[in-house]
Amino acid sequence: MFVTMKTFLKLFLIVGTLSVLSSVAAAQSIKNEQEIEDTSDAQSWSKNWSKSWREKKSKRTSLAQRLTHWQLSENTLLTLYGQINIGQLDFDDGFDHHAKLRDNPNSPSRVGLRLETEFDNGRRLFLNLETAVPKSVFDRVFNAPTDGGNDNQWDKSLLRKAEGRLTVPNVGYFSFGQGSMATDGITGFDFSKTTVAASNSVGDTGSGFLARLSDGSVSKTDISAFFPNYDGARRFRLRYDGHEKNGLSWAVSLGREVLSEGNDNTYADVALRYETEWRGFGVKSGIGYSHNGKSADFISGSVAGLDTISGLNFALAFGASKTGGKYAYGKLGVIREIVKLGWTAVSVDYYLSRDPLNIADGSKSWGVAVVQKIDAYDLELYATYRRYDVNGAVVQIADSSALFVGARFSW
Repeated sequence: MFVTMKTFLKLFLIVGTLSVLSSVAAAQSIKNEQEIEDTSDAQSWSKNWSKSWREKKSKRTSLAQRLTHWQLSENTLLTLYGQINIGQLDFDDGFDHHAKLRDNPNSPSRVGLRLETEFDNGRRLFLNLETAVPKSVFDRVFNAPTDGGNDNQWDKSLLRKAEGRLTVPNVGYFSFGQGSMATDGITGFDFSKTTVAASNSVGDTGSGFLARLSDGSVSKTDISAFFPNYDGARRFRLRYDGHEKNGLSWAVSLGREVLSEGNDNTYADVALRYETEWRGFGVKSGIGYSHNGKSADFISGSVAGLDTISGLNFALAFGASKTGGKYAYGKLGVIREIVKLGWTAVSVDYYLSRDPLNIADGSKSWGVAVVQKIDAYDLELYATYRRYDVNGAVVQIADSSALFVGARFSW
């Protein structure tokens, strides 16, 4: 069978939940206004960087906030933050079924430190150090506790951010070090609140598994490679962001890859972002161009909308490479206050590509996701099912599917 009976039952529950929530959303009369917010630096740099230490200081009301937000001086705040995001993945490649407890590649576990200070002249300094948690740690704890190898050791490839940022009033934002290029996050505008489980990077859920050929043999290509999203990346770079004006902001960066060997490319990109709100309907959008040295350049972008009253939302993303590869992605979702625990979000999405690799003519994927927020514990419970279909150019590749159920705790 293509998927196990257990997987079918889980999928039935997800789809059933989607139907129930849609009905409840239509009939529900309680207040359900959603905030148009985005805490991701990668998507709203100018807006988020404008937030002063005073705003974050005012949130130091709970014991947990005081334990992780330390006021070092009148104008300086040091914050310890992070997330643990793990779940059970059931992956079926058409021939074998694989079950594994793992870190969630859609939004990996991480830990970091932020130092923010404001000077008398209005300038602000921001220092950020962030690292991912080695994925093999979860294997050792949950899957192979007796493994005595060295795979669990930290290495520089896990470093996510090591940067400094200076905010200059009426001039802009200057950042230096390992961090987001200007186009990082440009394809990821999304109000659905299900990105912890389902985003335009559809290959993440099944990443780590090699594609299976239709004759049963295993290829040398990770299933995720057939589903590019042409988004920007994190590099060691110099970046400038202009101040947001009337919802419009822009950024440019120049960088190199320093965390992996054998990559001497020089990367440069530019991005334009726009956001607005009209009568309770919010829109965010962006487009960017990435020059990747010896690798192919690409253009990409996204747009997302949210009705703050009904919670209905959409997201569209696209990308095209100079090599001829291109893709389009769409998502529809709804966010409702169904229970007192916190909001509930449901989404369905579809991905379609052409010439993603020289060994594939195209690929497509569809998925459904459900996320339940537990406000009291900063916890999100989620489940997603995704189907992968790759049209091989030389050899046929078997269809595959992934079911991922997990939880994310943030602080």
